[in-house]
Amino acid sequence: MELKIISPQEGGFVKEIQWNNEELKAEISEKMQDYKNLVFTEETIKEAKKDRANLNKLKNAFEDERKRIKRQCMAPYERFEAQVKELIGLIEEPIRLIDAQIKEVEEQKRQEKRKGIEELFGSIGFQNFVTLDMVFDEKWLNASVPMSKIEEQMKSRMYEIGNGIMTIRNLPEFSFEAMEVYKKTLDLPQAIREGQRLSEIQKKKAAYEEEQRRMAEEEKARKQEEEAEKASVNQQEEKHPEAVEEREELVEQPEKIVRLDFRVWGTREQLLALRNYMKDNHLKFGKVE
Repeated sequence: MELKIISPQEGGFVKEIQWNNEELKAEISEKMQDYKNLVFTEETIKEAKKDRANLNKLKNAFEDERKRIKRQCMAPYERFEAQVKELIGLIEEPIRLIDAQIKEVEEQKRQEKRKGIEELFGSIGFQNFVTLDMVFDEKWLNASVPMSKIEEQMKSRMYEIGNGIMTIRNLPEFSFEAMEVYKKTLDLPQAIREGQRLSEIQKKKAAYEEEQRRMAEEEKARKQEEEAEKASVNQQEEKHPEAVEEREELVEQPEKIVRLDFRVWGTREQLLALRNYMKDNHLKFGKVE
């Protein structure tokens, strides 16, 4: 079965379209020279439009002829192209049927090989949380990959997982949480990062709780001190009620200058300090008769 070109034979195709190209080129070039230095004015604009229309008409005439010749040259090729495509369509139909059957057979082989891989996985002795899907490689289903190679890769992966388990168990903190992540992902770096993340949270929590405890103790001490001061003031007021009245009077009239007679009990140093305080604040004072 061979495709034979009967007509035209090799060398029979049109190699050149002969026409008066040079003659027209010379004639048009000479006429176009007239337009290069031509300047149109408002009075001659009507002539300019007329010349433009004539030039466009000439250009369109050449374009129309070019398209006509192209259609003539392409017509036999387009018929030939359509005929060849029709033949290709007849050939492609059985190709599709054969291809579908080949794919079906290959898929059956892949399914059979997957069953063998499942059986091999069960005999390797993987950790109980590891499933076939977690370690499966699609390349294993290729016909070019022997079962011996798959077994080798499975065992290597099993040992790798075992080393990962040992690494996680040796973590100082949150090894359980990290192990849970590893069981789901088999991603050792991710599991370690999870343990570290939880450790950082724990440290921050401990620091926060210590700060809260310290603040609570400080608040408790402050309240106790306030209560002690309050109790001391109450005792003084019970012993010297006139001091309370005097203090209330000062609070009620802070802007007025008033006279206050009172007695003070204290050590010599305290009384001297009180006198100095009144002097420094320009308070007038004297002996009570």
